[in-house]
Amino acid sequence: MLLLHHPVELLGMLLAGMLVPLKQAAEVERALQRRMAMVGSSVLLAGPLNITLIHSIRWEHLNGTASHTILQYERHNLTICMPYIARAHLHASNGSLLLEDLQESDSGIYRVTINQAERESFSVLLDVLKPVSHPQLWSSGLVAKASGEILCEVAEGRADIFTWKKDGQMLPPDRSYHLSGSLSVLHLRMVKKSDCGSYSCNVSNGISWQETSLNVTVAGLSPPLQDVLRISVVALVFAAVSGWGIIFPVCQSEKLRIRGELWRWLSAYTCGLVCISSILAGTAGLLWMREEGPSIAVILPEIFLLYVIVITFLVASTVTFQPTKLIQLKSTAAQRTMGYAAPGGVLLVVLTSSFHMKNIHQRHEEGCAAFMDVTTLVVSTAAVLALPILAIFLCYHTTQGWLQEHDSNCADKERSIEMSLPISKDPDLTC
Repeated sequence: MLLLHHPVELLGMLLAGMLVPLKQAAEVERALQRRMAMVGSSVLLAGPLNITLIHSIRWEHLNGTASHTILQYERHNLTICMPYIARAHLHASNGSLLLEDLQESDSGIYRVTINQAERESFSVLLDVLKPVSHPQLWSSGLVAKASGEILCEVAEGRADIFTWKKDGQMLPPDRSYHLSGSLSVLHLRMVKKSDCGSYSCNVSNGISWQETSLNVTVAGLSPPLQDVLRISVVALVFAAVSGWGIIFPVCQSEKLRIRGELWRWLSAYTCGLVCISSILAGTAGLLWMREEGPSIAVILPEIFLLYVIVITFLVASTVTFQPTKLIQLKSTAAQRTMGYAAPGGVLLVVLTSSFHMKNIHQRHEEGCAAFMDVTTLVVSTAAVLALPILAIFLCYHTTQGWLQEHDSNCADKERSIEMSLPISKDPDLTC
């Protein structure tokens, strides 16, 4: 009741009670000396200062909750406990302890008690560390407009501090996070072209530090868009070869134009190429929409490509297996549809593939990686597709040459026979 009448005194007592634990913690902090040492090295742990007369010394190792006696000195008798024999050396004059061949398991608190009766004690916190190894830097596939990560890992040693730099400039700490004492991750949100550059990771602990740099590039094209580029290029090559197979026979003179069975196989092959090129172009459009979202500029060509696929497939199948049905076809509209399907399909594939390649090139400019080289793909595809057409033309012209030679030989024989016949002397036959 008396305290209620003196609130100022009550407040002072409460504050004093709160400050006592803080004062005790500060005293413990001052009494606990911190030391760091390397694995395999030696360390000298000093005892308390201002001790003039030493009767007994006791060193202990506190590792967690367990306490292990290292050595005990009393009346000039020194007892060293296992496993510190040959590793622990005492300087009895000042109570300091020399530990050799340190291991990570030697980390912990070391407490020395001088003169057991007087209980003069002193504690040292020892942290035995391995030097950090050279960090390894690598990045996940960084693609523009997507999140990415750069990882820094230390194979050996505990890294207490990770420091990230880009092009020599320190990066803010909130951009990275540590998963463990050996791994740090730098997070990049919505990667862009400006994120390209040289990144360095500096790792350190109390006894060592190492640094590694990595040149990071940002790809403008994701793997699905790279597939779109490849498929569009192949579709364009298919369309170009099939267009050559359509245009070249038309440009030939009437006398040299391909006819008969070879024309049937050439028609079936070119229609098949147009059908396949349309399928490839349609597939590229679907992959583009799955990655970038639907667009009317892609959906409309997809519909026309589907129409071309159906018509060219029917024409190629009919020409190959039932060519007489084309001859018996009387409908003018159907004849025009089949006649214009292949050339129209070639034009449509060229336009859609060029559209995809233009958009892909724009997306590529958002990164800093080198553009994907498709030269080998173009050359190899064109060479393989052109071989059957070249074989058909070669076979046709070889056959035509043989026929012309055969006709010339027959004419020569007829002329020689006529010249060998005797000239008639009948006056009725003279002019």
